[in-house]
Amino acid sequence: MRDPLRCLSLLGALVLLGACASSKPAPANLPPEIDPNDPLAATMLMQQGQALVAEGKIPDGMAKFKLALSIQPKNPTVYNLIGMAELQSGKPAKALDAFNSALTLAPQYSDARNNRGAAYIQLGQYAMAEADFLAVLGDPTEANRAGVYFNLGSLYFSRGNLAAAEENLRRAAVPTGPVEAYFMLGQVEERLGQPARAETAYRDAMSRAPERADIVFALGKLLETKGRKDEAMALFRRVIALAPNSAEAQQARARLE
Repeated sequence: MRDPLRCLSLLGALVLLGACASSKPAPANLPPEIDPNDPLAATMLMQQGQALVAEGKIPDGMAKFKLALSIQPKNPTVYNLIGMAELQSGKPAKALDAFNSALTLAPQYSDARNNRGAAYIQLGQYAMAEADFLAVLGDPTEANRAGVYFNLGSLYFSRGNLAAAEENLRRAAVPTGPVEAYFMLGQVEERLGQPARAETAYRDAMSRAPERADIVFALGKLLETKGRKDEAMALFRRVIALAPNSAEAQQARARLE
């Protein structure tokens, strides 16, 4: 199972900026292009930080977020972004602290609550995670419902509740939802003994992310078990071409021998 964290919500990440002014002095190490007196200074730093985190440069991104926080220490959006970066770094306890700070400042901040649920999953606090996800879904104005359904579905999948996982992942597997929803739905359908549904889910995932060797490999394995060897072998060769040094490619080579 892939890391559900890649599905954490970024929607609305900068919407809470307006009421976050600070009287603290601006830090001396601001980048030259950032004017501490500019009301959008923190926003620019957050955007720079998000871009760095997306490139895998998490420490650099965190540095930008902390500069933004030094300008606007009561901005819940910054805490949410810090929490997401901590999660991506594999530090769920620190992420939880950041999300709690965001929610203390803005109790109705649904993105932070959804992300806190993901942190609870990593910490093994499943009841707390479920409560957060259900609370977000209870908000009729929540825009990222597909992402929340995915998180809830991944929670149920990890606990072996396949029926609940399937229900929520189907709600997440929509054009605006994460690719992972389709991929995980395929895994759930396999375990439920529904190979045709699993194939559909894997193919939907592959059409959304044709570069993902893990998805191609999963479909290949499924077709192999269904006796469709020629199709499976073609997919295994595609895995090797996509990611020759991956674990999936190593397994694909073994199946081609």
